[in-house]
Amino acid sequence: MPRPGRLFVALAAAGLLLTGCGTGPGQPGAAAVVGGETIPVSDVRSWFDGLLAKEQGVKPELQAQGQMDDVARNIATLTVREKLAERAARAENITVSDNRVSEEIAARGGAEAATRGQIYTPRNFRDGVRAQLIATELGRKYADRLAVTFDYTQATTRSDAEHKARRMAAGAEETRKVIAEDAAAGLPAMEGERLRAAETPEVNALAAATPLFAADPGTVLAFQGQQAGQWLVARITERRTDARGPAPAPMDQETLQALGTQLLALTGERVGVELSPRYGVWDPIALATAPNEGETTGFRYSDSENLGRS
Repeated sequence: MPRPGRLFVALAAAGLLLTGCGTGPGQPGAAAVVGGETIPVSDVRSWFDGLLAKEQGVKPELQAQGQMDDVARNIATLTVREKLAERAARAENITVSDNRVSEEIAARGGAEAATRGQIYTPRNFRDGVRAQLIATELGRKYADRLAVTFDYTQATTRSDAEHKARRMAAGAEETRKVIAEDAAAGLPAMEGERLRAAETPEVNALAAATPLFAADPGTVLAFQGQQAGQWLVARITERRTDARGPAPAPMDQETLQALGTQLLALTGERVGVELSPRYGVWDPIALATAPNEGETTGFRYSDSENLGRS
């Protein structure tokens, strides 16, 4: 078994961004509600208890570092993502057979070996693998068909990005004003930028790493780029799922899964995600939980001209 120190880092991070936006569900005992379907607090607690039982010796270190809540939020994140994957599979007629899930688990050395030192337990690993395979198939379905057109500008601070996003959420006219002001000030700002999800390896990686392709027209997104202090603020004006063109650069399985996971944000936007305050807030940009509103990775708004449209 991995040393507790290394395991502590793995469990606290869990490969997730701890970030989010939302209000607590009204149902007593609900950790979250996804499209009207409740995820009980008991499910999160059972997973957490099973994790601590599996990884002997890690609890004191997590307690000492004040990371127990972070692990609980990671678990809540994964349960919500699994539920979003189920909803997306139903909506998109995606089927992942039990045999395929079993084959994938076997390819990873079995549930016990694959979950050693990880946040999953052998008991719930199967659900996690199924959600990952659904995300992969969702990405595969849309990889060479997705294109978005958007107006955008940049910001250098979180507060500036939020301010611009709120202005752009007022509609096309206000968006044009924001872009004109920023362009006049020498900032990169443009209307009508178009991007396909699958073109070059670089664009493929971008599609898998940003929420641009997982937003309906009228949605305003603000999120940090790869460089610190650089925020992109974009208003989606068109989203197409029939944008086939010249043969694109193929995406590998990892990129397809990452793209599919990003697309779950659109499912979340359409069906709704409510998180219990005990786990913080839900971040629709990172598709993860966060301790509070001030620690989200960005902002997502529907503009006043497109509110209610899909």
